Parts: sequence; structure tokens; C-alpha cells
Amino acid sequence: MTETKQEQTRRLLRDRLPKPGAALPSESELMAEYDVSRNTIRAALAALEAEGLITSSQGSRRIVRELNRWQWSMSEWERAHSNDGDAWANTIRAQGGEPANDLQIVTIAAPDDVAEALGIEPGTAIQARHRLRSVNGEPHQLSDSYFPPFVTDGNELFWRPTDLGVQGGLLAATGHPQARWHDTLTARMPSAEEAQRLRMGPGTPMLVHTRTGYDAEDRVVRFMVTRMAADRVEISYDLDA
Repeated sequence: MTETKQEQTRRLLRDRLPKPGAALPSESELMAEYDVSRNTIRAALAALEAEGLITSSQGSRRIVRELNRWQWSMSEWERAHSNDGDAWANTIRAQGGEPANDLQIVTIAAPDDVAEALGIEPGTAIQARHRLRSVNGEPHQLSDSYFPPFVTDGNELFWRPTDLGVQGGLLAATGHPQARWHDTLTARMPSAEEAQRLRMGPGTPMLVHTRTGYDAEDRVVRFMVTRMAADRVEISYDLDA
């Protein structure tokens, strides 16, 4: 089949992308270089953006994306809590990244799905910890943790306004260590708000990881939901034979 002008322009642009982090020429410069209309250039650039190869922001030139997949070992990461930082931050630093957490701690009425996961009545007042996690200044994850009242009530550490570096993690430090957890991993397209907060390119799917943690008495001590752009993370598990 013969390529259309738009398909040909898209292919040529894709093949000639500069190195990651470099800015693309302006639309006018690309029009002159490829001898095509502005609409053709914009359609080709939009296609490359949908592939996650380039990104743009209002008032700036399009940039070739640096596709760095940060490794997240789900079997080990919660064991990386230390006095120097939480497990997630420590695993990112170990890979040469600079982690940051924007944390909000609030009291909410437990929604139906969260209440079911925690094994409590819907509408029960619980603590929610909402995080926007970033790596090297780029939004990386939206992570929401929910705790039943018996875990947080009377525990001063849970109500401090910043993330704490605690050996073994916050649950262990407050007398509720996790004995096991149950994970699920699903994929979907992001909402407009999620895509905006994570600066996700058009067409990029979202991974949703949930973890339910249990104590030695098999009580749920935490329910966590983490949402992340699928092109920025590599998730792995180690399983015994």
C-alpha cells in the first residue's frame, strides 16, 4: 500500500528523532523541511505524542521523551523502609533517581470499596494518606493508603504531617506489622484528571496496583491503591517454587 503524506511524514519524523531530552524544531521549520502543510505536521506530531515518544507543554517546544522505567520489586520494596526514608524513596535512590513525596493526611468517611477491603462499615471515619510521588521532578505515582481505626487511633506517628523514615515502616513501628499481603494489578486508561496530574501522554495506559496488608491475626491493617503511567515503571515479583 502507498503511504499517505501524513503517514510518510510521521515515519520520517519518528526515524529522525533527536536524542532524548532534545527539543524538536518548530512546526514552521518542520513544514519547510518536509514540504508539507501545518495540518500534516500537527497530525504527525500528535501521533508521535500518542505513542509516548515526544511530549509538549503549553508555550514550549515539543521534547523527545526520556523513557526511563523505574524498577519496582513488589516482593521486596516494603522491606526497604529505614530511618533514612520510606521503602519507595529508598528503592528509587538505589537506582540513581531523586524521589519526592507530596503527602496529604486526611480523615474521610470510608467509601464502599475501601470499607469492603478494610472489613469495616461504609462511612466509618478512617485515615487516608494521599501521595503524589515524583522522580527527578516528573510525576510518577498517585498512591492512596487507607487504615482502619484500630491502627491509627491513639498513634501519634500516623498523624505527623510528613513522611517518616522509620525502620521497618510505619505499621511495624506502631505495633501493627504486616504478616502478609494480597496484591492485584490491572490496567486501564486514565481519567482526564489522572492524566493531567501525572503528565501522561495521549494514549498512554495506566497501571493500578492494590495491596491489602494483614497482621498476624489476619486482620486488615492497610489498603493501598497506586496508580502509575505504564511507560514509567517495571513491576516484578519473586515467587517461591
